[in-house]
Amino acid sequence: MPAEDERVEEPPTEPGESLVLTYVVPFFGVMLIAVGLSSAILGGYVVMQDSFGLCNDPDVEVRAIEDGDPPGRTVDRIAFEDLSSAEQRAVEEATTSTLEEARVEGQMENREALLEGAIVEVDGEPYYVRIASQNSCLEAEPLLFPLGSVAVLLGIAGVLTPPIYRKMAGFEERMHRGRGGNE
Repeated sequence: MPAEDERVEEPPTEPGESLVLTYVVPFFGVMLIAVGLSSAILGGYVVMQDSFGLCNDPDVEVRAIEDGDPPGRTVDRIAFEDLSSAEQRAVEEATTSTLEEARVEGQMENREALLEGAIVEVDGEPYYVRIASQNSCLEAEPLLFPLGSVAVLLGIAGVLTPPIYRKMAGFEERMHRGRGGNE
C-alpha cells in the first residue's frame, strides 16, 4: 500500500501546450472552415455555371418610346433587319413580354451598340433597346473546389482538437496511474 502514497501528481502535458491545443488550433480551424467554404462554393460555381446556362447569354431590355419622349441625338439607330437572328428573336420576345426583357440566345453582332442603348423600329414602332445584363461567366481557378474542401476538412480537424486532446490527456493520465499502481 505504500506505493499508492508515493504517487506523484503531475499534469500529463505542459500548461503552454494545453493553451495552444485548446484555443489557438480551434481558432485556426474555424478560419480554415470559413476560407474553405467560400473557396469550395466559388470553385464549384465556376465549374458548373456553364453547364446550367448561368452565363454567356445577355438579356436585352426593350422600352417603347412615347411620342412626347423624343430620343437623344447621340443614341444610335439600328434597323431591325441589321440585328442578328438571335437579337431579332430576343427583341420580338421582349416587346410581347410583361417584363420587357428577353435573353439573347445566340450570336450578338451589335453588342457594342446595345451596351450603350439603341433605337430599333419593330413593326413601325420605335423601341429603346439595351443590354440589361451581360451574364458574363465568372472566371476563377477550378482548383478552388478541391482545395476549399480540403481546407474545410482540416478546419474540422482543428475544431475537434480540444475534445480529442482532452480524451488523450485523460487516457495518458490513466496510463500513468496504472503504471504507478503496479510498481
